[in-house]
Amino acid sequence: MPEGVLLIDAHSVVVLANPAARQYLDLLGGIEPGDVLTHWGERRLEEFLTSPPRGLWHELEAAGGVFQVIARPLESAAEPEGWVLVTRDITRQREIEKIQQRQEQLAAVGQLAAGIAHDFNNIMAAVVLYAQMTERGPQLPEHVRERMQVINQQVGHAANLIQQILDFSRHSVLERQPLDLLPFVKEHVKLLQRTLPEHVEIRFEYQQDSYIVNVDPTRAQQVLTNLAVNARDAMPQGGVLSICLEQVTFANPADAPLVAMSPGAWVCVTVADTGTGIPPGVLPHIFEPFFTTKAPLGTGLGLSQVHGIVEAHAGHIDVKSTVGKGTTFTVYWPLHTPETDISPEIPPSVLVQNGHGETLLLVEDDTTVRKVIAESLTALDYQVLEATNGQEALSIIKEQRNTIALVVSDVVMPKMGGVALYHALQQQGIDIPVILLTGHPLNGELAALHVEWMLKPPDLAALSTNIARLLKRDHSASEADRSAT
Repeated sequence: MPEGVLLIDAHSVVVLANPAARQYLDLLGGIEPGDVLTHWGERRLEEFLTSPPRGLWHELEAAGGVFQVIARPLESAAEPEGWVLVTRDITRQREIEKIQQRQEQLAAVGQLAAGIAHDFNNIMAAVVLYAQMTERGPQLPEHVRERMQVINQQVGHAANLIQQILDFSRHSVLERQPLDLLPFVKEHVKLLQRTLPEHVEIRFEYQQDSYIVNVDPTRAQQVLTNLAVNARDAMPQGGVLSICLEQVTFANPADAPLVAMSPGAWVCVTVADTGTGIPPGVLPHIFEPFFTTKAPLGTGLGLSQVHGIVEAHAGHIDVKSTVGKGTTFTVYWPLHTPETDISPEIPPSVLVQNGHGETLLLVEDDTTVRKVIAESLTALDYQVLEATNGQEALSIIKEQRNTIALVVSDVVMPKMGGVALYHALQQQGIDIPVILLTGHPLNGELAALHVEWMLKPPDLAALSTNIARLLKRDHSASEADRSAT
């Protein structure tokens, strides 16, 4: 039997014990069969010989685990001649329940975050693009240019804040790709050595093994950065920041480092510090959004963002800490065998590229956002047609199909959104490049379309480069078709 079963006589002497119960006798009672049992864990035996205060089982927390205990009397007279005591370990079950409860809480907050993200990013889009357009003005006074730079910086912070909320709520749009973590982490360690204070010693340990995972490189970098910054903050007087990379493989679920992990091969990234540690009362809350011990400077989103990113990649994260000795965060990513080229780093930033009078169709239901994007594209030397939804866009395309070189469309719109518009163009055989702008992530739907997409608020430089690249690709394809005929 998986449960531990004890037979106890009327004098509390352990008469019989099955194999599981023998382990519990040593762990919870500190005795052997034949001895008198007086305590079970920290509680007296008599507490378990009565009806539980609630439910069918007594619950006992002892020896770092959680156990359920129930006792039944052996009756052949007025007084019991003995007792049968059954004990089972539910530690794993309770840990899984806590994980599920935490995920449900994050999902509830995530629904709220995803709901406001679209409107928030629409507002930010107008501010971002107008600020970037104004800053590029040739006759702009220097003091005004400096103010515009501050606006752009603050807008970037605001956009990062909403991205953090989307990350912890697992509503981010992920750009996954096979990534070798060994060169990736090496480069990140070099960056940390240049940016962290000199009194923080950085150590990097690894074995020669495969560390390929299927992740979004930007999000992976965010995880490492947030954990390193937390380690730095925990060592105000200096210390050691250790980053370790190893591969973990197991076939039996019972051997899993964490209860929710499935059997297989995992890449383990450990970030440890020798800092102040996390108090036991704080440790259960560190992944909760907006929970911070760094007020008024902290937002409480750093570790919750890390948790959301790891979970969104089907990974797991664990933390262990001792006050006065330090904290260790352990991230587990599923090992991946790539079928495509491996990218060891994040693509570099791009420069603004102007058009050559091509006609673009802009589809956006928000009047302000549509106006500012249209002005931005016009300033980049494009002709711009405007539509308020996908149905209106289809009508314009039917009338001016030969003049429209590219479509820039919002995703969420009334009547017909950007995804439905893209499908309609495909079904009608209209081969026009499309860029989708999304402020409301769609849980992988965009990735499945194999279509160009960008997050709102769009960066003017990135938008211009994507348009120029797609127009060049489309032009090259047209030239190839003409040559073939």
